[in-house]
Amino acid sequence: MRFRNVLGALCAAFSLCATAAIPATEQTTAVEFYNATLDHYFITAEAKEVSDLDTGVHAGWARTGYKFAVIKAGSTYAGTSPVCRFYSPTLDSHFYSAKPSECDDVKTKFAQTWQFESSEVYRAFLVDPTTGACPADTTATYRLYNKRADANHRYSDQLAVFVYMTGKGYQPEGYGSPTTPVAFCTPSG
Repeated sequence: MRFRNVLGALCAAFSLCATAAIPATEQTTAVEFYNATLDHYFITAEAKEVSDLDTGVHAGWARTGYKFAVIKAGSTYAGTSPVCRFYSPTLDSHFYSAKPSECDDVKTKFAQTWQFESSEVYRAFLVDPTTGACPADTTATYRLYNKRADANHRYSDQLAVFVYMTGKGYQPEGYGSPTTPVAFCTPSG
């Protein structure tokens, strides 16, 4: 019994023991693509879309090399929220949100521009709206808006990408800190 107490104290003091992470069976990967002609970014966690983009079914798109873990669509993993997706044919662009009220707002306020595609392309965790904090075993995922007439957003869990895109004039969107707001939270990997 004493050994367990000592081991527990060491684990807590030095983070030596692993915590229960989000099971890999609940996760999939969102892959990022870029279209140089449009100067647009796109992410998808759907295998068919990834294949279509990789094989040129949708011309002009190439992988950026960036991707991040998400919770699979249809999962019932506790604490997750469905991520909705919209498409604008006039902008040739997609928009994603893990916040149900934001999905509803886009449906009603911007129906002439954004066509509702899906209520759940994958799942993510909601960020604390005040602090911008993510739950345990998750990481911040950022949404950056290009602020152009051909509206496009880039989504990334990489702070270096966030810094690079804000340096290019992209506007960060989300919750928490005004300087580094978080759109939603995804598995740490």
